[in-house]
Amino acid sequence: MNAYTVLQDHHKVIKGLVKKISATPPDSAQRQEYLDELLVELDIHFRIEDDLYYPALSAAGDLIAIAHAEHRQVIDQLAVLLRTPPSAPNYDDEWHSFAMVLEAHADEEERDMIPAPPPVQLSDEELDTLGNQMAGRIKELRDSTVHKLRVKGRKALLRAM
Repeated sequence: MNAYTVLQDHHKVIKGLVKKISATPPDSAQRQEYLDELLVELDIHFRIEDDLYYPALSAAGDLIAIAHAEHRQVIDQLAVLLRTPPSAPNYDDEWHSFAMVLEAHADEEERDMIPAPPPVQLSDEELDTLGNQMAGRIKELRDSTVHKLRVKGRKALLRAM
């Protein structure tokens, strides 16, 4: 599977979860389940990008640096959201800020890095190999109980910051 397709499909998964969360009452158990699922998928996404996709595009150094900065911005906004109780008057504002930062990152990535910018030269075969590695890593992490526990621990850490 082509690496670009894997990233775009995973962006759709993440955006779909954002829509489900937005449509669910803030204090409901269902929203918390969707949020936990989003956190797992977000961690998976950052891992496949940081470990596989971005290294393959290393010739686009400036764009990679911007993408890493955007990842930090998403995590920072997530920490603010997690520290805000769903019953707080500003919770909806924090949720919308997080969702906006997350979706903006995905949109910018698709605009600027799919396809890879000119200094990067990847053949169709290389894109397929990379895509298969990325898809395999997604499946591996989704199936991993250890990964889910790691994300749960990171959620608790971000909430405590």
